[in-house]
Amino acid sequence: MSPAEPSVPPVDPAAPAGVQPQPYPPPASPAASDAPPAFPFPQPPPPFSGQPAAPAPGAFPPPAGYPPPGAPAGYPPAGGYPPPGAPAGYPPAGGYPPPGAPAGYPPAGGYPPPGAPAGYPPAGGYPPAGYPPPGAYPAGSYPAAGQYGAPGWPPPPASPASRRRGGVLAAVIVAVVVVIALLCGASVYNLQHRIDDETSRFDEDQPFTLPSGFPFPTVRPSDAPIPESTGPVAAGAAAKDIYDLNQVCDDNTFFPDAPKRAGKAPHPVVLLIKDGPESVRWQNPVYYLRDEGTAKSDEQTWAPRSPAQVQLAACLDRTGAGSKIRSCKYDDPEPDTVTLYRATWRLRVYEVATHKLLLEKKLDGDETTCPYSVLVGDDKKIYAKVSDHVSVTSLRNLVKK
Repeated sequence: MSPAEPSVPPVDPAAPAGVQPQPYPPPASPAASDAPPAFPFPQPPPPFSGQPAAPAPGAFPPPAGYPPPGAPAGYPPAGGYPPPGAPAGYPPAGGYPPPGAPAGYPPAGGYPPPGAPAGYPPAGGYPPAGYPPPGAYPAGSYPAAGQYGAPGWPPPPASPASRRRGGVLAAVIVAVVVVIALLCGASVYNLQHRIDDETSRFDEDQPFTLPSGFPFPTVRPSDAPIPESTGPVAAGAAAKDIYDLNQVCDDNTFFPDAPKRAGKAPHPVVLLIKDGPESVRWQNPVYYLRDEGTAKSDEQTWAPRSPAQVQLAACLDRTGAGSKIRSCKYDDPEPDTVTLYRATWRLRVYEVATHKLLLEKKLDGDETTCPYSVLVGDDKKIYAKVSDHVSVTSLRNLVKK
């Protein structure tokens, strides 16, 4: 080691010339202090300062952890945490009175707020008996009726008697509606059933048409007697079937046991139709329905099923054919096309009991549309028929007068 050199004070370089340089003492060291060192200029508080302020010695919580430096021995005390600077005996053993609380706070058995009157809260719970005091709220339902709603709303509930009367009235109305519906349904069913019966009977009575060119005998056997031309012939027995009356139209026969056209109307009539010289005469049982009605009395007047009460036999025969009207196409039972022609008809009305001719009239076939169903021969021809309305109109005077 070299020996220590004597300390030479530094020379002030700014001293003027000719002036004896004076020693330049170094700046004194800052005195030891508890205050943090100052910065060259004032700093705003964090977080806006460029450098956080140094914590003062003893700040809480200390940066180094817990307990803070310089804490007294035995801090924090065992069993609790009093804050630094808490008075001795804080918190008191056995409960929590705030510091400075009056003696006996809180009272034993409950928690009254500070300044509460004596006996608060009352014994037995809250609210005390008799609370609210009488008269504090209006008697009865609250709010009062109509206070916050439109007058009469909500409506008062119906009494049990009113509800019973309403239920009985509703049951009566429903029962009446059901009865009316059943009656209407039964009427419609009966009418439809009646028409269906008549139509089915009409289909059963509808005869077949023999093919064109069917061979009929034209020469009587030589040994057969030639009948003499005579007037009407009385039938040997009373008519038992409605088709027995075909003899009135075709065989110049009458039935003396039949009732005569006399007395009060109506006079029952049967309409017997023959579509051509080779056809079989048949009864039309439904022609009167649209014009006269569907009552049983109408049937007995215009299309009786038994010959016992028949007074008039109306014979309707096709007597001629005219020009073509149109072609009619059918699909059942197999596709086919037939031709509809104009036709002329003859209507004769006889008294069944005497064969007296009461009416003879020529009619034109006015049904010029294709019929719904038809029987045809090999010639594929059908003819316009006399409509039901025209038939009824032609017979009405004889039947109802």
